[in-house]
Amino acid sequence: MRISLAADLVGVPAHVLRHWEDEGVLAPSRQNGNQRDFTDQHVNEARIIHRLRQAGIGLAEIRELRAAPAGHRSARLTASAERMAAEANRLDAAATFLRHTAECVHPVVDECRQCRDYAIAEEATSPRPTRSGRGNP
Repeated sequence: MRISLAADLVGVPAHVLRHWEDEGVLAPSRQNGNQRDFTDQHVNEARIIHRLRQAGIGLAEIRELRAAPAGHRSARLTASAERMAAEANRLDAAATFLRHTAECVHPVVDECRQCRDYAIAEEATSPRPTRSGRGNP
């Protein structure tokens, strides 16, 4: 199939598929006239690449994952999933706090147990500033 149809099926513009090919994460075959020929397998690979990109995994890491042995790939993906779960928990806590804050009637944080508890929890999980004012590396 042509690149335009493949792109529509994946849900990305055609130039994205061309970029992924240039970056070595997608390799459609070529027809006469050097036109890309996407099979159903290529479309499914592109869908997976698209999902990985949406999950914040970069093209360089995707390229490495494609070349890695299954055990290494599994460990890297598991680590990425764990980072995402931690980030989701952090965002969920922040959203809960914002919903609370929208209705909180206490003018001072220390007067509200939920506000105080959230501030303490955030302090415990945030990187400590260094002398340069930046967080720990």
